[in-house]
Amino acid sequence: MKELSSKQADFILFFVAFFWGTGFIVTKIGLEVFSTVQLMFFRFFIASAVSLIIFNKNMKKISKRDLKAGIIMGIFLSAGYVFQTFGLQGTTAGNSAFLTGTNVVMVPFFYWMVSKKRPGNNNLLAAFLMFIGIILLTVDFENFGQFNLSDMLTFLCAIAFAWQIVVTGIFASDKDPYVISTVQIATCAVIFLIMMLFDKSPLIINTKGILSITYLSLVTTMLCFLMQTIGQKYTTSSHAAIILSLESVVGSIFGVIFLDEKYTIIMLVAFVVIFASILMAEVGYDWMFKKKEQE
Repeated sequence: MKELSSKQADFILFFVAFFWGTGFIVTKIGLEVFSTVQLMFFRFFIASAVSLIIFNKNMKKISKRDLKAGIIMGIFLSAGYVFQTFGLQGTTAGNSAFLTGTNVVMVPFFYWMVSKKRPGNNNLLAAFLMFIGIILLTVDFENFGQFNLSDMLTFLCAIAFAWQIVVTGIFASDKDPYVISTVQIATCAVIFLIMMLFDKSPLIINTKGILSITYLSLVTTMLCFLMQTIGQKYTTSSHAAIILSLESVVGSIFGVIFLDEKYTIIMLVAFVVIFASILMAEVGYDWMFKKKEQE
């Protein structure tokens, strides 16, 4: 596989973030036709089937280490999508997008647990800002003290996705991205198949459902997770998380444009605070201390 520069990897991850951002809208539309479990199963079943066909030659060379890596990635990924998709049933695409984006602040801390590399002061401040933003976004101030369960489920999805980014960054460095990405998607398909056995919802097939599943399967799942695995092969997990967090911005904008979602002033403030935490995690204020040291 051709080596990529860090800028090329960033470019790939940017497109992943863009398509993932559009996925919030398509998922919301798909949930009008399918149950949550049906949507997740068909999405990953089709994606894994197509991926197995396209990367058949690569899969013939799969090792136990590749299989283990893909399964671990798939477990975190499936957990993220379970929380996110169930959460989308009771929250807006914009809320879901921004809450999911908070995983960017968590990644350095989770990576610290694995690598023993302590996050900087900017990450600590970013975590505090994120917490404030989540309170503003999830607390029903008309019934103070009560949280929106769907928003909290979406926050749990952010935790799972943060771990998925960390383990992807670890495993992608020395493994075939086509293989571990395919195993990751197939693992999700198996998990959602098991969940399907307990789903009693009637299956409805129509044009809206077919189009949404097709887009989610081939674009936001098969293509995007392959691109993510390739991109993270040439950049750090923390850096990848920052770029991928742009999906929250895309998802929020598309929610306003296509779903006519409205935001209160408090929600807009929450979006600003959460986005500020994302920027703080990347830019921070370390340059101020460096400047003083130079003086």
